[in-house]
Amino acid sequence: MRYIICMLLAAGMGMVSVSAQAEESRSVNFMVFMKVDPAFDYDPIMFGGFSAFINKMDGARLLLLSHSAKSLNGDVINLQQDVLNDRKGGGLSDVGVNCQLSYHAAGEADDIEYQFNGDCQIIGSFHGKEMTIKAHIPSTDLPDAARGTDVWMEVYEDSKSGLAFYANVSKR
Repeated sequence: MRYIICMLLAAGMGMVSVSAQAEESRSVNFMVFMKVDPAFDYDPIMFGGFSAFINKMDGARLLLLSHSAKSLNGDVINLQQDVLNDRKGGGLSDVGVNCQLSYHAAGEADDIEYQFNGDCQIIGSFHGKEMTIKAHIPSTDLPDAARGTDVWMEVYEDSKSGLAFYANVSKR
């Protein structure tokens, strides 16, 4: 009986040390772009802090920027933004973003892996057509800007609408 209790305590302490490392908070950074220049091509990997990265996207327009500070393993990040515009000739135009994103961190100390997945619905006018885009972001490994270089991963692209999503994690 004493052996079983010791094993349970040892296993419990081991699990606490692993989960304690993965429980360090990170900021999850997420951006949505819409292509405005048909000749512009998105790169799957981009470098630079927020402003430098946005400046490099000169053929696209930023639709949404989210900085979810102090995110922990298992958090669900909900992003909603809706804008109603007066349309020329009357009526309203609705531009909206609605995302449910799941963030995961696993590993120990210097070897923590960050993952991200989820679903987004974007309502808007893309290339003159009113559309609703339903985007699924598969589980994707995210770079950690705290490891030295601000790196952004493209996690979704839709060629029909010209939308692209980028993400990374950071300490700040």
